[in-house]
Amino acid sequence: MQAPAHGYRTLDGEYQQGTITLTPSVREVVSAEHGIIAVGAVQFTIGASGSFTPRAVLPMDAEGFTPSGWTYRLDQQLTGETPRSYNVIIPASAGSIDLSELVEVEAFDGIVVSVPGGGHGTPSDTVTAETAFGQAASAGAASAYARGDHTHGTPDAPTAGTTSGTFAAGNDSRIVGAAQKASNLSDLADAATARANLGLGSAATQGINAFDAAGAAATALASAAGYTDSEITAEVTRADSAYDASGAAALALTAAVSDAAGKYRPLQPWVFDVTAYGAKGDGKVAADGVMTSGSATLTSATANFQVGDVGKAISVKGAAINGVTTLVTTISARISATQVTLATTAASSISGAIVIWGTDDTTAIQAAVDAAEAYLATRSYAQVYFPPRPYIVAGPLNNSKSGNGQLVFGPIPVTENKRILEFRGEGDGAAAVRHWQQTVPQTAGSCLISLGVYSSTSAQISSINAHGNCGVISGPTEGHGYGVAANFSNMMPVVKNLAILTSHSSFGLTYGPAALWGCANAHVENFGYGTAGVVTGSDYTSPGVFGTGLSVGLLLPAPGNNDYVVAKNISCGGGYTYACFLTEHAVVDRYMALYSWAGMVAVGTYAGSVGSVHAMKVLSASIEACTNELYILGAGSGGIGPIIHIDQLSTESSTPNIAGQAAHMAAARGKVCWTGLFDEAALTHDQPTGIVSENGQTGSDVRAVSSTTTARPIDRVLKVDASSGAVTINLPPASPNRVSYTIVKVDASGNPVTIDPAGAQTINGAATRNLASQGDAVTVWSDGANWVAA
Repeated sequence: MQAPAHGYRTLDGEYQQGTITLTPSVREVVSAEHGIIAVGAVQFTIGASGSFTPRAVLPMDAEGFTPSGWTYRLDQQLTGETPRSYNVIIPASAGSIDLSELVEVEAFDGIVVSVPGGGHGTPSDTVTAETAFGQAASAGAASAYARGDHTHGTPDAPTAGTTSGTFAAGNDSRIVGAAQKASNLSDLADAATARANLGLGSAATQGINAFDAAGAAATALASAAGYTDSEITAEVTRADSAYDASGAAALALTAAVSDAAGKYRPLQPWVFDVTAYGAKGDGKVAADGVMTSGSATLTSATANFQVGDVGKAISVKGAAINGVTTLVTTISARISATQVTLATTAASSISGAIVIWGTDDTTAIQAAVDAAEAYLATRSYAQVYFPPRPYIVAGPLNNSKSGNGQLVFGPIPVTENKRILEFRGEGDGAAAVRHWQQTVPQTAGSCLISLGVYSSTSAQISSINAHGNCGVISGPTEGHGYGVAANFSNMMPVVKNLAILTSHSSFGLTYGPAALWGCANAHVENFGYGTAGVVTGSDYTSPGVFGTGLSVGLLLPAPGNNDYVVAKNISCGGGYTYACFLTEHAVVDRYMALYSWAGMVAVGTYAGSVGSVHAMKVLSASIEACTNELYILGAGSGGIGPIIHIDQLSTESSTPNIAGQAAHMAAARGKVCWTGLFDEAALTHDQPTGIVSENGQTGSDVRAVSSTTTARPIDRVLKVDASSGAVTINLPPASPNRVSYTIVKVDASGNPVTIDPAGAQTINGAATRNLASQGDAVTVWSDGANWVAA
């Protein structure tokens, strides 16, 4: 056995010391050459460098030894680590073994193979007396049995024959039939096919090697004279059972190493699987709930309610008061498979309702998060892992860790080493986009389903004022004081391959999926979120109503607190006031938002945070069915910012716009390239802004006009035909405006084209600028207060 290439280290790079002990599952083995050999434990001592001196160990399938196919128990005791014990196979074909190559298997004591010459017996006087070592010339001939080299002498060959007490000769035709029974050729053909299909690498190879060893043992048994057909059949059956056991072990290994990222996950001390802490992940969804106002009876023809559902959390969309929308309660009794009694009566009558129920996994998941944080006390990385299931999170908002969430993690002092806490599920499909004909909520893979919703707008405002914006997953928040130790956390949360579904509220009173405002950095990848509304109903027909509330979908780290924000492959299915708070230093690669009041919010400052001074970059965004595609929130440091550049913003809006308060819009800087089926004539900026809107789909920047008009944010060159009468081109406010406009008179009439700045602003000091002749042109630029012409 060899040590790993660089010795044993922790994730922090520190060497580990301790011992590794290999203990065989058999106490002794037998060799026709060497007799009985006791097999004891072999211990390796790990030194200060994290490595140990290689030592020889007996392979489980060493030639000439029986039993074959047994296992070693590996006991690993490293400083600062929980002791580990598991079983491994060490085959002779592997030669030198690296510890990292060993895969856990089920313990097995091996298959006993008869050893010609009676390996367990005491050598006879005849054997002791012989001095001629090695094979006799006749060994292996038709009248002799095969003999190996014997260091204690070579016994006399027994009599060959077909009667009782004799051995089968090497050319006995009966051997062929016995070998056929022992090898079970049809099973071998199936095994070969399975070997090709498994694709399990070393794990499958070891399982197949175990089968090959079993087959070899059966073949050897069949070769031994004196066994009847029924005895050989019994041995073959036993070999088949050994193969089945090996196959079961291989299948178990297959489940344990089903994906490369999660390989050996149960053996990784930094991975905290929520199911190991009691999370059930048994959430269910039905789309045909019926309730009557004032009644606690819920009916669903498709739910198939079980007795075990009593006590589980449940939500019924549409059964709560107006605005709150979703009734959240528990199941108090089961009437039948299609009907249950809830602990709370409906406030509104509803049919065709989305019903979500299951075990409340809040406590179990929080236990996994707490364990991961405890591990991080002396480490730099821990992972909270969610196997692909729907987990119901129905617990109350928790403020115990300077945050405001159902699942919370606390602050790390900024003077300490940065910690990385990852919330990880399985599969990139978590960011799947809901289809516009979809009649059920969008869930995928590893999914958390929150049953939390505020009881009123005032309750939401009070909670945010006291504790900051909330999230199903929440780190420290602005509600606990921006810039103090509790909020300025040296933590980088990672959210990957995860979906979060929140309760639907027509007033935007739902909890946010993730609140990462008080963290130093954030990496969010393959993340999907949205409310439990449906597209085909009335849930998203008026996204402007979501502006009644203050829900934030994805809340990224605050300006001034971060220098690393990555959002990659993010999907917001809708239902929020603000789909996403985007902050400085952010790089966004593929972002999609639907059915929200604001599809993307560029944050300059918020809740007393430091004003942003650094830019954010969005490579590709798709924002549809939102009241505001881009919303500016707060001015950056010194009145400049936020700064945002969107390479491609695709929309199908008839009224695309950039919105925000006047002071915030004036401070904003950047560029947005608009694409899609948008109406460029209706594209607006709510207030003058330093953000430039660019038409990404036009083949030319020239627009022809023949009557008085105002230059639009997306205009660049205006070709004016004044042949029907004088034309005035009104300029937008010069402060701020980063767009330059070129105006050209193209007709030969004497009708003038007048360029008129807004209010008292001027062009080169003049109140207006006239173009009198065909071909006259002027280009104007803003100097921040007025227009300069050339």
